[in-house]
Amino acid sequence: MLYLSLNPGLCTYVSSTEKDGNQVVEDAGKIPVSLDLNRSFFYGKDALAQLISLFKNLKESQNFPQHEISLSLPPSILMYAVNEEPVPDWMDTLRLGKDYSEKLEKKAYPLEKGQLTVWHDPHITDLILKAAENTGYIIKKITPGIINAINSVYMIYATDDYDKFTILKWDAHYPELVIFRNDVLSGYLCFANHESPCMLQSSGDVDASILEILTHHNITEKLYDHTGPLFVYSVFEPDSDPLQPFKKFGFCEIINPWTGLEVSQSGSSMFTDLTDTALSLWTESAGFINRE
Repeated sequence: MLYLSLNPGLCTYVSSTEKDGNQVVEDAGKIPVSLDLNRSFFYGKDALAQLISLFKNLKESQNFPQHEISLSLPPSILMYAVNEEPVPDWMDTLRLGKDYSEKLEKKAYPLEKGQLTVWHDPHITDLILKAAENTGYIIKKITPGIINAINSVYMIYATDDYDKFTILKWDAHYPELVIFRNDVLSGYLCFANHESPCMLQSSGDVDASILEILTHHNITEKLYDHTGPLFVYSVFEPDSDPLQPFKKFGFCEIINPWTGLEVSQSGSSMFTDLTDTALSLWTESAGFINRE
């Protein structure tokens, strides 16, 4: 299976096979993404052609060309709501323009504790499926990227030891965080990562003042008051080590999604001398493996 994480600016992939009941990682890599991954792009006349080009680039990059894909998508083309328990459909509403909201379909992801409701535009997912098919791929599964990060954290860490903890995706475009209280998903936040961060999506129990702390020049121990223990990963290009501001704090843990996974002999050279930040790039991709 090929596990693919699509984000603005960067697409990461991991390929693995099952051997003796274990998932063995054979290959991993990243390719640049020049597409504007927003609703306007997917309704443009060249969207399909550009998506096909992306999948062709992916195929040329693979050393182990599996054709079945598990795909994770970014928050720029999804909408989320957080609930501790399932709620009736009529209570779970989306406050968007009427024409847009009527086009969306809803899917609930029950987690170990808590529930994430996701709205997606079938026109967008259909275009992605069609582009993959045109290049010889079959997309078997589509999941929000943050779900895969949650899977990685639950597989690796004893999260039930904390009254509160947070998972942060420190992204160049759309950082996300999910907050858990007593091991139950209680809040979600997505924001634009600029000099003055702007909140894009918020649901559940989230203090919006956390945006003032999550700036490159202003990250201090006060962050702990909002997040509790913090599990952080990045989809920045790793050369600049964007996770450096978090490494000086003992309550921040850089996620290594390869913990507990076997790497094939041919693939072991990929991970030689990689930094924690570089390894963390594959959190959303490897989250599929950790779950399965």
